Amino acid sequence: MKENKLKLRVMALLLSMVFVACNKNSDPSPTSSNDADTVSAEAHEADSDYVWASTDVVPITLNGTSITVSGAGATVSGSKVSITKAGNYSISGTLSNGQIVVDTEDKTIVRLILNGVDIASANSSPIYIKNAEKTLIVLAENTQNKLTDGKTYVYDDVAEEEPNATVFSKDDLSFFGTGSLTVNANFADGIVSKDGLVIKSGNFIVNSADDAIRGKDYLIIRDGSFTINSKADGLKSSNDSDAALGYVIIDKGTYNIAAGDDGIHAETKLIINGGDINISQSYEGIEGAEITINDGTIHLVSSDDGINVASGTASQGGGFGGQNNAASNGLHLYINGGYIYVNANGDGLDSNGSITMTGGTVIVNGPSANGNGALDYDGSFKITGGYLIAVGSSGMAQIPGTSSTQNSVLIGFTAAQNAGTLVNIQSADGKALVTFKPAKRFQSLAFSSKDLANGSYDVYIGGSSTGTEKDGIFSTGTYSGGTKNTSFTVSGVVTKVNSR
Repeated sequence: MKENKLKLRVMALLLSMVFVACNKNSDPSPTSSNDADTVSAEAHEADSDYVWASTDVVPITLNGTSITVSGAGATVSGSKVSITKAGNYSISGTLSNGQIVVDTEDKTIVRLILNGVDIASANSSPIYIKNAEKTLIVLAENTQNKLTDGKTYVYDDVAEEEPNATVFSKDDLSFFGTGSLTVNANFADGIVSKDGLVIKSGNFIVNSADDAIRGKDYLIIRDGSFTINSKADGLKSSNDSDAALGYVIIDKGTYNIAAGDDGIHAETKLIINGGDINISQSYEGIEGAEITINDGTIHLVSSDDGINVASGTASQGGGFGGQNNAASNGLHLYINGGYIYVNANGDGLDSNGSITMTGGTVIVNGPSANGNGALDYDGSFKITGGYLIAVGSSGMAQIPGTSSTQNSVLIGFTAAQNAGTLVNIQSADGKALVTFKPAKRFQSLAFSSKDLANGSYDVYIGGSSTGTEKDGIFSTGTYSGGTKNTSFTVSGVVTKVNSR
């Protein structure tokens, strides 16, 4: 990180759940309910980045083992081309073992227009941005582009062990376009910026031996299509030394992520404003010190926690340190909207601080073992709106607390129920509030909805429904054939039935 560039980026932004429109290319403070000094990407991204004259493009043709440059600003040495001047460079063709290097002191943008390339590099990054004010990689319309590295690297900077990714940039990096890019990262990471990384658009397939897509200071995704198979994290921001950095913002896009570690990870703040996110495999699905979900559709599967709010400086998984003080350390999960489905073997929603839910739909199939819970928070859980249903084991079962304004109920069952056993909650006059089919073995159910008014309710187990099922929830239809399990009366915001 260059100190002068960092100072230019720092801005104090005071926002509360209202975000600057994406097309203005300036970013909100990644915060939802408290004031914080943060770094925006305003100095990184400008409208003018995405506009250039076609007459000002220098063609670079890759010819297998050689390279031809038709213009000024780039020099060739064997199968390596070095771009030394800011400007626009259209790259096409195949390179069997070579490299594109950007190394310029110019203070204006470098645009690399990938116009149908297939570049392999046996021992380094196929694209290496060594020095530039900022670089935009453009995926040209109707093009397929592929970058592949080898399993061993010869470092350009031995002390820093860099470069170490298939696309590696020491400075601000952006992506844009409607074409496609496949990244086969056999050594370590797929796409890395050691400063900020902004993806405005594009279609990406990333297969990586370590992290797939990583920005150090921030990762901001405006839109795009992403298919990710990573041995470590899928999407990540990794600055753990500056509290104003290390954040992730997702505005829109389609995501299919299979990760060996976290599906999406932020060292500090993580904001999801929209998108269709499917995390089919992860250790922890979504992790950050402060997570805000405003909109979007999220489906995730995790071998440990589904959504985990924890300090980025603590240890991985359920062993985060300082949990007793977490509620006062800014750790928070905010759910303001969207549709969230979690299938977690660990905690479903886990906040080592607090949780605030004002809207949206949350469905949690939590753990069967008693060492974790479908909901787990150390501070408070305030719910004022939205729809929440969470099933799991009974040993650590929790529901929203007394600071809430919307009623919640926690139901414990005397024995664990098999996966697929329907649970029906209906009012005393037979009106169904919910019919739910858990995906796993369960012994507790937490439920909150605006329809859970004060009054008497009956709980039925088993039976069937003629309604349409989505993620275990039956809409419309008629429930019948179940066995009455228990009854309860709601007279306040927190009701516990056969549970501690």
